[in-house]
Amino acid sequence: MIERLPWLALSLLLATNITLGSFLSTLNEHWAAWAVVSLCILLLGAVLSCSWATMRDSFAYLLASDFKAFIVAVIIAFLGVVIVFWLHTFAHLLVIICAFLLAKIDMQAADFSDRQIFRTICFISLLGLFLGGLINYLISILILE
Repeated sequence: MIERLPWLALSLLLATNITLGSFLSTLNEHWAAWAVVSLCILLLGAVLSCSWATMRDSFAYLLASDFKAFIVAVIIAFLGVVIVFWLHTFAHLLVIICAFLLAKIDMQAADFSDRQIFRTICFISLLGLFLGGLINYLISILILE
């Protein structure tokens, strides 16, 4: 199983999450921010590790009635304004999502199950997040001393 792992995609995922952890650590945010980011990583991993048919059916369900389609259109318009307003932050988020998708596609090509993909992606992402915070913390201690 270990020889089938897509090491390049997983190392890219680890690097992007180390960067996110380092960025979050430089902001000196409260522990709740770390918890929210960790939950977002788990949610992103859950959404991206499900099959394409499930995603397609979920989007078809959201657009089934006029009211749901209107709500989705309003949410997408709001997100578009947020994306334009915070373009720099959205670019970081887009790189993380692309790294998630690359790891998912490579693991699907290596015949991993959806559960194995979810566990691996979430473990590597959370490991990278906390490694980035730890590295930044250790660097700040060494510089201050």
